[in-house]
Amino acid sequence: MKRIYIRTGALLLTLGLVGCTSSTPAPLAITEPVAPTANAAEVETPPTEPPASAPTPAPFNMATPAIVIEQPEEPVIPTLIPSSSVLPDARLAIYRPGPGSQVTSPFQIVGRGGPSYNERVHIRLLGEDGRVVSEQTTILFAYPGNAGNFATRLEFDTPAVAESGRLEISTDGIRWASLDQLVSVDLILLSEGLPRIHPVDHGPQKIALLEPRDGSVVEGGQMVVRGAGWTDSELPLTIELLNRSGAAVASYQVQLDSLEPGVLGAFELAIPYEIPYAQYVRVAIREQNEGPPGLRYFSSVEVWLKP
Repeated sequence: MKRIYIRTGALLLTLGLVGCTSSTPAPLAITEPVAPTANAAEVETPPTEPPASAPTPAPFNMATPAIVIEQPEEPVIPTLIPSSSVLPDARLAIYRPGPGSQVTSPFQIVGRGGPSYNERVHIRLLGEDGRVVSEQTTILFAYPGNAGNFATRLEFDTPAVAESGRLEISTDGIRWASLDQLVSVDLILLSEGLPRIHPVDHGPQKIALLEPRDGSVVEGGQMVVRGAGWTDSELPLTIELLNRSGAAVASYQVQLDSLEPGVLGAFELAIPYEIPYAQYVRVAIREQNEGPPGLRYFSSVEVWLKP
């Protein structure tokens, strides 16, 4: 038997000639093709595919998890007060505009409060120097002697392009038509530009008188006044006993035990008093504003005071 090896390019074929007795060649036995090689010393490797490109990241949305770059600061833990000192709902609240809102003239005022004498709601807008920029009186949408909502539009005029201001809302006591509740918010007054209003929800009373209760009877020449809440400055609070004419039967200052603005705290003090006869008095708490000076918050309850 005679074997012949034929190299055609890189393909190797094996020809088998078995028992050839004539010139007719035997059929070719073709093996499976192998990878082409130039020679034994030259071996080519198949080219590698280029690395796949990184997928395009999805667009940012509110569901995208946040990445914390720095360790956040420790949260401020408010001063704990007794569990019995739960702040009641605000008796007078401004829903719109909220603190820090930028307003142009006119702007809408929405809130809730009362009851108030003849359902009246007093509105004052103060400039950064304490001057009265605008004021008006509106009414509660409520039956007499009940709380209700109020809404109005207030116009103002400011000589500056922008200045800080304070919006005051107050209601009157039903018995004497004197100041009963007052709340305020800080605003930015714009003479031109676009307003930016921050509405707020009805929340707890900022500084609540927890004792004595409205309508209670106090006697013995000494009244225990207890309350809780938070303030916007380090100024002390003023506690007063006001008679029918608005004169102070007694007046004392007290500090929240938190001793820090914006942090929940509590207070308690005993106020001695002297009166010639039993009468109604209004137990009032005042928070003063640092700049410009003025009343920032006022809340009161009415009690029957005996000698």
